[in-house]
Amino acid sequence: MSWNDFWLGSKELPFWAYALRAVILYISLIIATRLMRQRQIAILSGHNYLVAAGIVSLAVVRMVNPESSVLSAIVIIFLYAGINIFLSYLDLKIPRQVDRHATILIENGKLIKKNLVDSRITLDNLMGQLRLKSVFSLSEVEYAIVEATGKINVVKKQKGMPVTRKQMNLPFKNISLSTILIYDGKVLENNLKMIGHDTKWLIKKINEKGFPREKDVFLAVLEGDGTLHVSV
Repeated sequence: MSWNDFWLGSKELPFWAYALRAVILYISLIIATRLMRQRQIAILSGHNYLVAAGIVSLAVVRMVNPESSVLSAIVIIFLYAGINIFLSYLDLKIPRQVDRHATILIENGKLIKKNLVDSRITLDNLMGQLRLKSVFSLSEVEYAIVEATGKINVVKKQKGMPVTRKQMNLPFKNISLSTILIYDGKVLENNLKMIGHDTKWLIKKINEKGFPREKDVFLAVLEGDGTLHVSV
């Protein structure tokens, strides 16, 4: 087998050639995905989805078909990525003209039939999505919006909302992000300083939970409500 056969395809290829072609195409997909950044990973728009499906299908065909050209596959993968980057740029500049946008399906408790038709969403589709959000009646809904991603977000009417601490005149909890303090037996000093504590405070806390040393702890996390969660 010549390198020309490897790159452009041949009726028969040795096993190592299949493996090497697969590795090259896989690396090409990773590079292309990194070039397209986080937006492509989330598949936020129609053209993002098409590019993801297209380049993966293209790569798979080239991996299993010995007569296909790996070189042309690499060119097409990066061409797709370039087109996607360009369309994503246009989407930032003129979003309404390039891609879909959020559409209100229910407003002030009233179903908007025109928007349902425009979004190609049937009433059964809508009711199914509402049930996934624990809404079993249209009368409970104040707003329902279908996002550009196809997901439906719901705002319930006030009478269907859960009672809040403010309504019950209860004091508010001080909620913040969870912070990892110990990982795999090692104290994360920077995280401790960030929350205004030191190692002595941490050791005291884990001692209270029955752990004599930080090395005995796999994970210690200070939760948002101030409690310390410890795992071994």
